[in-house]
Amino acid sequence: MSDRSPILRLEDLRTYFKTDAGLAKAVDGVNYEIFPSETLSVVGESGCGKSVTALSIMGLVPSPPGVKAGGRIWFQPPDAAARDLLTLRESELRHVRGNDIAMIFQEPMTSLNPVYTVGDQIAEAVRLHKGLSRRDAHAKAIEMLTKVGIPRPEVRVDEYPHQMSGGMRQRVMIAMALSCDPLVLIADEPTTALDVTIQAQILELMNKLQEDFGTSILFITHDLGVVAEVSNHVAVMYAGKVVEYAAVEALFEEPLHPYTNGLFQSLPDVEGKKERLEVIPGMVPSAVDFPSGCRFRNRCAFAKERCAAEEPKLLELRPGHTVACHGVEEGWIQR
Repeated sequence: MSDRSPILRLEDLRTYFKTDAGLAKAVDGVNYEIFPSETLSVVGESGCGKSVTALSIMGLVPSPPGVKAGGRIWFQPPDAAARDLLTLRESELRHVRGNDIAMIFQEPMTSLNPVYTVGDQIAEAVRLHKGLSRRDAHAKAIEMLTKVGIPRPEVRVDEYPHQMSGGMRQRVMIAMALSCDPLVLIADEPTTALDVTIQAQILELMNKLQEDFGTSILFITHDLGVVAEVSNHVAVMYAGKVVEYAAVEALFEEPLHPYTNGLFQSLPDVEGKKERLEVIPGMVPSAVDFPSGCRFRNRCAFAKERCAAEEPKLLELRPGHTVACHGVEEGWIQR
């Protein structure tokens, strides 16, 4: 992947859920890296394990029914030894969570507490992690609201979430996440519920804040247009695994995995030449009943006997470009 040291590295991460239908392998051997001051986008259909991976990093998977089934999450701040987040005690993890690694959740209205002002919710984080006084924490909250572009921050700081629009609430979530100057920011589809204009403003804001703070970003999305705009590297997930990992330019120029190609083919043509959008047949398989071998084989037009008999490994087939596909590896799928 790279000779540089990643700030966050996932090794064979496995997170399962005990259900009445059986053991759901939501995250089943995920490997990827995030480098300092860069953005890694994770893409894939709903149900492929993107958000559960993020919650696993934060230590927010409820147990039960969640099970830490294996793997490592190595977090290595500058000038410090790497630590496996899965081995930390809850008290140690609380210090990392919010302080070193922060998260923006998908829907701010359900993430913000409706009975506290937005200023109190931002101030709580900096008082807890930075030890600021009540007055200094309130001033910090106003400062952060200013940085995320909220007008009249000295007034808005005393408002409640329901008094703000969706775009404003999302900015509050970003302000809260960045208030402790985290080294890593996890953004779980932060623009999904927003209109196109507000989405563009939020993406521009995150790019600017990354430049100002040097924060590493894990950006979870299903929108390849957003990926092209914000990413340095991209991990494509399917059925609990990463099936392709590459620099954003390499992935857009030459996607290798049939699933990644399917995602690109399903995009509308900006020139309007496509009369009908192509679709990937079928659905993501249930996490309690994955098919044998390659988990994409039932939806893949190129599948052969080996695809059913043997699970493909994630191999580096181009410099810095890894893919898990027998057909690409052996050459019967060519681009």
